Amino acid sequence: MPETALIDLLVHGLRKFWAYGALFAVSVLAWHLQTRAVANAAAVRVQAAQFRQAQAAAAAIAQRALKHQEVTWQAKAMEADNAYHAQLADARSAADRYIAAYRVRAQAFGGDAGAATARAADSGAVVPAAMPADAVMVSANDVQSCTNAVTYAIKARDWANQLNR
Repeated sequence: MPETALIDLLVHGLRKFWAYGALFAVSVLAWHLQTRAVANAAAVRVQAAQFRQAQAAAAAIAQRALKHQEVTWQAKAMEADNAYHAQLADARSAADRYIAAYRVRAQAFGGDAGAATARAADSGAVVPAAMPADAVMVSANDVQSCTNAVTYAIKARDWANQLNR
């Protein structure tokens, strides 16, 4: 019988050994997983801080690029505006010359002396007695308004094309 008691003791000891061994193995595994979780959490925090720094750097770069683009566009706009005003002055001067050369004046009533005086005072064309039904006359202000509008449209088109370069 002592052998069976010894065997029972060994079996009981092995069962406890396996139970304690399994408990030890589970404890070591839990410790290992907890250590890795803590290390991973720290790595995630470091990576999040790096992302925030990268985002801040990218935002600063984008702000500088935007500021540079705005300065460039403002310079182009100023250049286009100056060119527009110069071209507008030239166009208005040409319109004034056109108005002076093609001004229509009423035919003088009062004989040759009045007509000669009127012709000397105003070099514009005389309105014929029989004005055609489809004749068009515009005022000097209308000619200048059209000149302004066309000059503005041309310069706006030039400026828009300049942005595409």
